[in-house]
Amino acid sequence: MEADTDRLTERRDSRESKPRATVYIVYIQCYFVTIATILGTGILGLPVTLAHSGLYPFLVSFLIGFVVQCLLVYFFVEILQRAYAAQEQIAKGASLSHEHIPLQEEDDDADDKETTETDGMLVADHVILSGQSAIRPPDLHMLGTLFLPFGARQLFDLVVFLNFISILISYALAGSEAYAQMIGVPHFYVIPGFVWILTFAIVFTQTLMQPVISVFTLVKGSLLIATVVVTFFVGAEVSQGINNDFHYIGAPFLMGTVALGGVVNVMPMLYQKIAPVTHQVKHFRGAVVAGISTCTVLNILWCWAVLHIVPQLPCSPMSTLGNTTAGPTVSPVSTVTTVSTSAPVSPACAHNLSLERSAENGEIATLPLTEIIQTMHPEFSWVAVLVQLFIMISITVSYLTLGSAMHHTVVGWVEGSWSEPGFCRYAPVFEGISKCCSPKCLYKSIISLFIFAIVFTVAMLDPKGFVQILNRGTSLFINLECGIFIFLMVRNARTGNFSNLEIPLDTPWLLYHLHWLVALYFSFAVGYDIVDSIYKTAT
Repeated sequence: MEADTDRLTERRDSRESKPRATVYIVYIQCYFVTIATILGTGILGLPVTLAHSGLYPFLVSFLIGFVVQCLLVYFFVEILQRAYAAQEQIAKGASLSHEHIPLQEEDDDADDKETTETDGMLVADHVILSGQSAIRPPDLHMLGTLFLPFGARQLFDLVVFLNFISILISYALAGSEAYAQMIGVPHFYVIPGFVWILTFAIVFTQTLMQPVISVFTLVKGSLLIATVVVTFFVGAEVSQGINNDFHYIGAPFLMGTVALGGVVNVMPMLYQKIAPVTHQVKHFRGAVVAGISTCTVLNILWCWAVLHIVPQLPCSPMSTLGNTTAGPTVSPVSTVTTVSTSAPVSPACAHNLSLERSAENGEIATLPLTEIIQTMHPEFSWVAVLVQLFIMISITVSYLTLGSAMHHTVVGWVEGSWSEPGFCRYAPVFEGISKCCSPKCLYKSIISLFIFAIVFTVAMLDPKGFVQILNRGTSLFINLECGIFIFLMVRNARTGNFSNLEIPLDTPWLLYHLHWLVALYFSFAVGYDIVDSIYKTAT
């Protein structure tokens, strides 16, 4: 045990003594991975939920959601610190007599060898674990095991995996739509290739894919900024009218929880690379909050730009207003002139291009956007190409990001459950075949492939359900995870023996008591989602 403690101390010292430039590169990568995680399908599905509400109701609900998400990051960083500190105490031989800690303390020699062969590098969207013989870095399954009672921890695992599945389904639908629009085929036929190519890359070739993911994450961020800025200026040129109605604030409220949520699912991957010291934890937390802030600004600008180009409703009052200003007694020549001058609006109504139609068909917001730009504003056709290129890269990177996070959670679940009696009674059949075909490796791969198979099956059965999946399934599971389970973790992490753990950076006293506000926000979102779904089903 003393040897384990010495190795643990040496490990921490080596991480604390890294060159300053290397540490700041980690913070920058955390910032970009946060953006890559958040700016997935939320930014694509968010504008279509503004068909009836408009811009101002969206701004109110979205800015409130931004504050709540930042508070959630503060609380989750403390949970990660306490989970790591609990593992350190276990590794040092300290007794943490708490009913929530049935953790695995030692791995076998083969597992130690397997982990020590990695170099511990953090690449965008994925973290390679470095070898530690006596401590497991935190993962979502471990957090549930530590801080949730029996029954709640199993429900937490279920909600986390359902959350991943719903998000990946929405990625599969949105990604296939983007690629299908570019190559000109029905997106139903693109789903198999999109899902399984990326799935096998996540499960089997993660190391080979990491440099590619890193590069495309930076490309995605650059394209996103360029796309939002250019589309914003095009929207200012077109200047489509915006109708605001606070009676419909619920739709952007639910989608907003998706558009800014999900970062807590990848934070355990990112947290593994920093040392548990005050300045590194503080900068890590700041990088994540900065990523959320950037995504908030880009989401607002994006929605504003789309609303200025795409009509909210087919032949809405604002659209028809421009066509009726000439009066009922205009001559045929005047009528022709009026139609030609209102080209940015009337053709959209004639072709039923609107945010409402996209919401009903389960389409991403870029489909009507690019169609309007290409047909009605050919001088900006290059903007449509830029948007399509961004969408393809964005969804691909987002699928790889969340897919890697889900695979990481599967790995944590297998690691935590491997020593349970009866779990691997057939394992000796596979022992000694090879490192890649070890029992633990096979279980991880098989479970991940099974979950991705569920994603593929649902995407094929409901190919037009993009907005419904995001607005109902994904928002429900994200809000359940944050409003109930993470709230319980925050409470339990400061009770019992966990309250005596020393962590580098405590949440300020005033902010800590705001965890009730976070729980109220997400619980209200869950209740609203359920009631609204029942109402729409009944009517």
